[in-house]
Amino acid sequence: MKKLVMAFASFMFVIGLALSSFAAREVVEGKADKVDAVKGTITMTTKTGPRDFTVREPEKLKDIKAGDNVKLTIQEDGSMVIEKAK
Repeated sequence: MKKLVMAFASFMFVIGLALSSFAAREVVEGKADKVDAVKGTITMTTKTGPRDFTVREPEKLKDIKAGDNVKLTIQEDGSMVIEKAK
């Protein structure tokens, strides 16, 4: 019985880690207002208002310019995936 309880507790722990990892991501969509690819900053207007972001890898902003519709996916570790909306 102890082994069954331990196995179930371990399973729930792993499921909890997986769900918390998934929940930690944030997707932000909006219009780029200011982009500074040298400093690695972008200011966007989103549904909730203006937001500022600093990316770890400024070269990801090289193809983004003010006025572009952008989708940022913020990973759990703080890194970002940046996509231009079509």
